[in-house]
Amino acid sequence: MARRSVIGQEEETGIELSPMIDCIFILLIFFIVTTVFVEEKGLQVDKPDAAALPSSEPSENLVIEISAQNEIRIGGQSVTLADVTPRVKAALSDPDTAVVIRAHEKSRHAVFVSVWDAAKRGGAEMLSFSTIN
Repeated sequence: MARRSVIGQEEETGIELSPMIDCIFILLIFFIVTTVFVEEKGLQVDKPDAAALPSSEPSENLVIEISAQNEIRIGGQSVTLADVTPRVKAALSDPDTAVVIRAHEKSRHAVFVSVWDAAKRGGAEMLSFSTIN
């Protein structure tokens, strides 16, 4: 049906919002359905229980330090990476002995991981680490 305009009167034109809102809802549903929920894998860390009390008998820890210059020290003596495994084997006469790796915050991560692996090869079961400034 043709529209006739009366002279002197203007027709008001408006924007129809319904199709635009429909498109937005369809896009929203599309993005929600196609979103992939990925569960990232990470390092499993066993956290101690808050209720765990420290044992009454003192336990000896083997402390391995990594300096800012990536120097490895055991008991204050500078050692090479190849010496870590035999030293850990020798120090672990008691299976409850913990091995603590203290790495300087500016040391390389590759050195830390290599020391961790060497301690594991040496038989360390209870490994922990901390950073020093």
